[in-house]
Amino acid sequence: MKIARDNRLDTLKAISIIFVLIWHLRPFYFILDKNTNSFIYIAAKIFRNLELLLFLIAVPLFYIVSLYLFLIKKPDNKYFKSRIIKIFNIFSFWSIFHYLFFLIITKEVPKFDWDILIGLKPSLPLVGDSVFYFLFNLICLTSFAFLYRKIVSKKLINLLNSIIIIFSLFLFEASYINNVIIPYHWLINFVIYIPIAYYLVNHPTLIIKYRFLYLATYILFSFHDIFLRSYNYFPSIYGRISIVCGTLTIFCYIYSFKIKDYWYIQKLSKYSLGLFAIHKYWQCLILLFIIHSKFRTAIDFFGIPIIFVFLITGILVVFFSILSIRLFNKTVLKQFVG
Repeated sequence: MKIARDNRLDTLKAISIIFVLIWHLRPFYFILDKNTNSFIYIAAKIFRNLELLLFLIAVPLFYIVSLYLFLIKKPDNKYFKSRIIKIFNIFSFWSIFHYLFFLIITKEVPKFDWDILIGLKPSLPLVGDSVFYFLFNLICLTSFAFLYRKIVSKKLINLLNSIIIIFSLFLFEASYINNVIIPYHWLINFVIYIPIAYYLVNHPTLIIKYRFLYLATYILFSFHDIFLRSYNYFPSIYGRISIVCGTLTIFCYIYSFKIKDYWYIQKLSKYSLGLFAIHKYWQCLILLFIIHSKFRTAIDFFGIPIIFVFLITGILVVFFSILSIRLFNKTVLKQFVG
């Protein structure tokens, strides 16, 4: 089933990749100490909370858009097979690329284990883990979503949806209150988006109608997160009720708008995969270059002390990532960036 391009979904993907870049690159990194001006201190704390409560919505938002697009096409066995093969090919290509990049940069052979198989490791110097666990999880989530299509009984599927949603929300809250962190790459963080996507496809008007309620709940649990962090509770990256409500809020509000056909939104959406896949390699290379060159890393920006290296790195990473995508598009590898 062919679905016409939807500017609202393109906008959601564009927002997601922008959030990913801000979260990973952190272009505005404040230096705080006992002499920091109170206004700057408050601004820094607000920005940090935005990182934890808003920008982290990026990955769940990608998942919910992908699952929505998959389910709305009413996939048969043929389409499911082609979809899984496509994601697996992209996952395999970038996993091999990541492994080779690590070998060249570190001149080390990483121990082969499960984390490498799922696209989480090896970790790159200065920038951390691989991002391709996202694709491994997407293969799993797409497979589970396809099984939903096989359930005929509406009573059974509604019961299953309720169990998944209630269990996930309970798990997220219980782990937070008990100060237990759910590893960010675990699939359990994202299973809840299957029933949410199912309801958005099958009952869109009903679900979107309550968008203000999702927003109110998102705000409530955001303050809940801030309160617990102030008492040295450590939140899971994605396993939080605030993240689920924030994801649903952004999806429903954007989907309720009439969005025009903007060129830059389409480009960000189309090449979100390329930006997602490539940016960490340039981030790693540029940070290594800056450190070895011993550049000055801090500046005073309009009276606000910030880590200059992150601002410069962010600009350069975006530039070289876009340049890399343009080069990929001139080869047979263009399928791996868009």
